[in-house]
Amino acid sequence: MTFFSIEFALIFIMFFVTYWMFYKNYKIQNYIILFFNYMLIFSFSPYFTLIVLLHTCFISYFGLFIAYRENKNALFSGLLVTILFLCFFKYYDFIHSDFKSLLFLLKFDFLAKNLDIALPIGISFYTFSSITYLVGIYKKEQEVAEFIPLACYLSFFATLLAGPIAKSNFMIPQFCKTRKFENIDLIITLVILGITKKALIANYLNIQVSAVFSDPHSFNALEIITAVYLYGAWLYCDFSGYVDIVTAMALSIGFYLPINFNMPHIAVNLKDFWKRWHISLSNFIKENIYIPLGGNKNGFLETQINLIIAFALSGIWHGVGINFLIWGLLHGFGIMFLNILQKAKINISEKLPLFSMCITYTFVSITWIFFDRNDFDEAFNILNLMFNNENKIMLNDVILFVALCVLFLFYPFLKNLKDIIRGFLRATPTILKPFVLAIFFVFIFAIMPDGIPDFIYSSF
Repeated sequence: MTFFSIEFALIFIMFFVTYWMFYKNYKIQNYIILFFNYMLIFSFSPYFTLIVLLHTCFISYFGLFIAYRENKNALFSGLLVTILFLCFFKYYDFIHSDFKSLLFLLKFDFLAKNLDIALPIGISFYTFSSITYLVGIYKKEQEVAEFIPLACYLSFFATLLAGPIAKSNFMIPQFCKTRKFENIDLIITLVILGITKKALIANYLNIQVSAVFSDPHSFNALEIITAVYLYGAWLYCDFSGYVDIVTAMALSIGFYLPINFNMPHIAVNLKDFWKRWHISLSNFIKENIYIPLGGNKNGFLETQINLIIAFALSGIWHGVGINFLIWGLLHGFGIMFLNILQKAKINISEKLPLFSMCITYTFVSITWIFFDRNDFDEAFNILNLMFNNENKIMLNDVILFVALCVLFLFYPFLKNLKDIIRGFLRATPTILKPFVLAIFFVFIFAIMPDGIPDFIYSSF
């Protein structure tokens, strides 16, 4: 059951109405949220529901254990088991043959023959949430939570599938107080932006990019270059569209989520890009990997090593395979190069911001090739055909590329679009707002392509 299915829409409406019937009692609302969370997970697989429940029980226990012991060994034990739990499921396909051999060796023949483990839905994101909870308790930034608020937080439908990663001390207090239904203009604005990005723009870009990436030999160099540049726009519209939609759903029941995107493609360098792209993941990596490794406290060289390790782990988290590692390392070495320039007091982004923005977008776009392709040869083939290609470039290809470049230059002017839409809605009488939303839906679904692919980041 996806967020774009009729079934989900109907169930969410029933959940929404039932939820607000108990607006005076947030504890009953928490039980309703928990039921809805688990029902959504159950729709994917009953097995996933059991995994989330067992994981929540474990985290609840270890939170108490860490608070009682107040030492690093307790924290380390909890984090180790939590991370191994994630790694087992996430990389099972990579180790399944060895794991089955071990079961045969231990005489668990029946289990080995019938073992088929699927990646539990949302496991990466509720594992990351668990880590922020355990670390928060150790650092005394987070009190030990009661079981129901903790269970609601770890399985929260709005952040379960693809984030954003909300820290426990940001989210859990919201489960422990009365909520209000407000920000209706912002909710409608986010729905409009999210649906437009995902159902319309991302869908059309997906058709173009997928056609080129799946069969690059059938396209000329400029068509491939265009597709490479469009990939970042596609991923952004898909992912940020998802975040807009779930943020709107969370707001509709009185919850706030952290900001996850801030116009990433106006970034003037890679550091700036990672302050704007998937902000919650960037902060998680910084706080839970980079800083614990030593951050920038132990000299220039060790800082760069810590940086490379953090980005390498980020790449590996996204998936098994050399290409994800290459993607992470490219970003790590790219930022290391920026640090070297900064140490030499060379700052191109201040002197040539537009040039720096174009270079940054180009670099990021090239790295997305490795992010998208499962095989190194496939990624290298696309890169090679960008420069060594015998297919003839047509005039319409040039016109399209130039048009996209012009649109890219106008992209920074969209930064106030959310405020403009919200201002229009504020000026619209409340009784007319449902009609505005209905007209929007009719228009979008009339011009969008058939079918809506799954959100890309839900697979991570």
